[in-house]
Amino acid sequence: MSWLRRLSITARITIGSLIVAALFGLVAVVVIRIGVASILHNATVTLLGNDITAPAASVVASPSGPFDLPGGGQELAVVGTDGTALATTLPDALEERLPQLLKLGQDAESVQIGDDTYLVLVRPVETKVGTMHIVAARNDETTALILDRLTLALLVGAGVLILGFGAASWLLARAALRPVSRMREQADRIAGAGGRDRDDAGLLTVGPARDELSELATTLNDLIRRLRASADRERQMVSDASHELRTPLAVLRGQLELAELDAGDPDALLSDVRSSHATALRLGQLANNLLELSRIEAGPISGRTDWRTLVDELTDAVDRARLLVSSDEEARAISVDYDYDPRRRPAPDARVSLSPTDFGRILDNLLGNAITAIRGLPMEADTAGHDDTVTARLHVDDGTAVLTVTDSGPGMPESFIPVALDRFTRADGARTSKSGGSGGLGLAIVAALAEAAGGSVELANVPGAGLAVTVRLPLVSA
Repeated sequence: MSWLRRLSITARITIGSLIVAALFGLVAVVVIRIGVASILHNATVTLLGNDITAPAASVVASPSGPFDLPGGGQELAVVGTDGTALATTLPDALEERLPQLLKLGQDAESVQIGDDTYLVLVRPVETKVGTMHIVAARNDETTALILDRLTLALLVGAGVLILGFGAASWLLARAALRPVSRMREQADRIAGAGGRDRDDAGLLTVGPARDELSELATTLNDLIRRLRASADRERQMVSDASHELRTPLAVLRGQLELAELDAGDPDALLSDVRSSHATALRLGQLANNLLELSRIEAGPISGRTDWRTLVDELTDAVDRARLLVSSDEEARAISVDYDYDPRRRPAPDARVSLSPTDFGRILDNLLGNAITAIRGLPMEADTAGHDDTVTARLHVDDGTAVLTVTDSGPGMPESFIPVALDRFTRADGARTSKSGGSGGLGLAIVAALAEAAGGSVELANVPGAGLAVTVRLPLVSA
């Protein structure tokens, strides 16, 4: 059947329709032939019964004859009580078999004589001299001829109907698949455009009917949009990465050239090596963040984290942030705290659709950004009554785990907040990458992880308290 799979859908539908129509046609011919044969048989039996009626009455009236048997093709025989034929119009072949015919039952029986088939009916007649028999027979040649001609006519008619049904199936299949052909042509044009059509004009046409083809076109249009968005993200990431990597690579090259020039001065050489090392670390962090963001945007992330693990990750992330603050003795002192209400907790089976590692990555990015913002403040801002603090709060609000990270930094320009979650974006002022940072990808990674878990990220300036970043993660049942 491999040849059938190589045929077009129209050809397969037509062949299948022809096979089904042929089967139904043959069954119909057989059923009609059987029905007509039964009708003709019953009609012949009725005629045989009528043929016997008049001779039987004559035999009862006059058992010894004479017997006036009708002609006109009616084949009859009057058999006496001793089994001899008293009068007959039967063919000689049937007359020779009268003893066998008298043994037949009350029903009509078919008797084969050479090439001829006769339907024979035997009726006993009670007379004053004893039981006599009337034998009636009719040749089935006419019935067989009628059946043969009827069968031939039915087969010819069924063949014509099958061919017509096949032609109609071919036309209907072509008409039904014509929208598919147009859809394929549109897809070829879209593919030939090389993705240059960036709006809905470059999508498949969705028909007005709410049928399978319109659903297919809608699904393919969604696929095209996702593929275009993925291609746009890939092009944008390559462009942004090349732009972001160009500057630190140029800086690293300059620092290495300075180190080569300062080869005779150990102190200057050490300073150049340290600067190159810091630049290399920034390049490595930027590359890691790019890979992480690509992983998140490549597809759905897996993981389920319960409330207790979220709290553990919160405390661990705060410890890591405190270690980061204490590692730089020359920087200003920053207090990193956390807060959660142990009495307000979700149901035991509630989970966040993130792995503990991904939730910890959200915390590390937000706490790191907050510390970087505070370190960017001028030292004159550290006056009496001003505390440099970063606080992470975790609580449950209407079936949602809410993480809020606030700092006492300079906040963020209001005009920058709408684009703060985009990749490679930085605010002017204190929130820059002077202290390392994540190359403009920290908040983008936080937003991507939150969206992957079905949540959201909100940024807002708090008067007198710096910036507040709120991450909402819906709780789902385990």
